Amino acid sequence: MWKRTGNDADAITSDRSRFDGEAPGKVLDDIAPRPRLTPHVITFANEKGGVGKSTLAFHIAVALAHAGQKVVAIDLDRRQRTLERGLSYRQGTACNLGVTLPSPHYSVLDYPSTAALYQTINRLGPDADFVIFDAAGADSPIFRRVVALADTLITPINASFLDLELLGRLNPVSGVPERAGCFGQTVSELREEKLARKMGLIEWIVVKNRVRAAEKRHIGRVDDALERLSISHDFRIAQGLSERVAFRELFQFGLTHLDLDLIPDMIRPQASSRDEIEALIEDLGLRVESREAGGGPTRRNARVLKRTRQDFRAALNAVL
Repeated sequence: MWKRTGNDADAITSDRSRFDGEAPGKVLDDIAPRPRLTPHVITFANEKGGVGKSTLAFHIAVALAHAGQKVVAIDLDRRQRTLERGLSYRQGTACNLGVTLPSPHYSVLDYPSTAALYQTINRLGPDADFVIFDAAGADSPIFRRVVALADTLITPINASFLDLELLGRLNPVSGVPERAGCFGQTVSELREEKLARKMGLIEWIVVKNRVRAAEKRHIGRVDDALERLSISHDFRIAQGLSERVAFRELFQFGLTHLDLDLIPDMIRPQASSRDEIEALIEDLGLRVESREAGGGPTRRNARVLKRTRQDFRAALNAVL
């Protein structure tokens, strides 16, 4: 784990003062008196947008539901609401096609407070196996709390040195990590504070997302840098989803390639796309008890005109 020097400690104090002066101890003081969350908490967080947080959160939530897990998914980005939109599209698809799709219970946290966060979890699924937080791409009090609550913290990044800067800075000549980036600081401080209070470990996994085959030479340099940072910052590296139309286009229907076998008369899923999702779940090391998949919050009994259903199915097949 990253260790502070005198200069680094001064830098951290300066960085905190730019926000609201809230130290890690204050974050844990807010969490500690509250009931301990029994579900496994997975937080998707990075202080940078456009790295695929919501895409990964959506796919992981659906994959866990397919495995028969009770999943609660909470979107903390009340402006973009990407995760919520994907899951609401999923409800619409289930309704229009007259099928049952394994789905998480979900909501947007419109009031970003710790009390509202716990109330939302208790409302959606106090007996859930997993709670998934999709944090907005900016530092805030609620951002730090969902990082601190995480059992598993997942940080997607693109194959870019700009993305690595948020984790930690490397000497461009020697390649040696010099000090943590702003997000790396936040995570390290919260991990240390949580561990010191014996409130559990935060396993940090950095997921290299949206990798293009044409960038192999550049990716090799990023991989070397990421490996160095993983040692100094104590995180694991996992492989995410490739930049592929197959993932992007299905989002507008709220579907993943794990769903297509459940829809009659549908083009079969691409094996490579399913393999990527399954490999990601395995990489994350989530403990999943095999159960029969549940239907989740769908509206199967709603009346839909036959013509509407045919048009919807044709549009979906066109995408595939």
